[in-house]
Amino acid sequence: MPERANQREKRTKGERTAQRILDVAEELFARHGYDGTSLRQIAAGAGIKQPGLYNHFAGKQALYEAVLFRALNPMAEVLSRHMASASSLHEYTDLPAIMTDLLLRHPQMAALFNRAMQGDSTSVGNQLVYVWLEKLFDQGMQSVEAFNDTATSAPQAEQRAALAINLIAMFNLTTGYFLSQRAFASLAEGDILEPQNIARQKTLLHKFVRAMLVG
Repeated sequence: MPERANQREKRTKGERTAQRILDVAEELFARHGYDGTSLRQIAAGAGIKQPGLYNHFAGKQALYEAVLFRALNPMAEVLSRHMASASSLHEYTDLPAIMTDLLLRHPQMAALFNRAMQGDSTSVGNQLVYVWLEKLFDQGMQSVEAFNDTATSAPQAEQRAALAINLIAMFNLTTGYFLSQRAFASLAEGDILEPQNIARQKTLLHKFVRAMLVG
């Protein structure tokens, strides 16, 4: 029996309900934003009454924070592990593919990222996402700097700006893929999340990051 199925069987009824709430909330938050999503909508989607949500989450903000933690903490942990153990360029060029696999578990995160960076900066939901984005970007910058050839006459500010542009490009190439189903459908047949298309994306990411680091 697949590992994920075993994990589902081992969960208590309450744990399964909480996960269902998180799944529904993640989709609705991505579609309508934090401010445009109500607890009533989430409860209805999860098949429970709204008061039942409070058995699992203290409120809307706590639920949103749980959605973000479930999807983004694994990314932060992966970055930390690579920063601590990567000893070769090859190990680093594999990182975007690993991040793609993590996003594949929660593809709605790309929409939440986009909302946070383009939307109202005073929105509670956008601010919560941006806390995570700042953490991930900071980890990413440290990781890129570790493999960057600093033997250059360019001022430090210029070096950091160049690295930031590279990191942003890698971020956009990785997350933007999950926002591109409509574009893909207009150009080709199938689902952008099909395994063969994900494999193509990973190959592209590998080539891009290698060019970024050794170019």
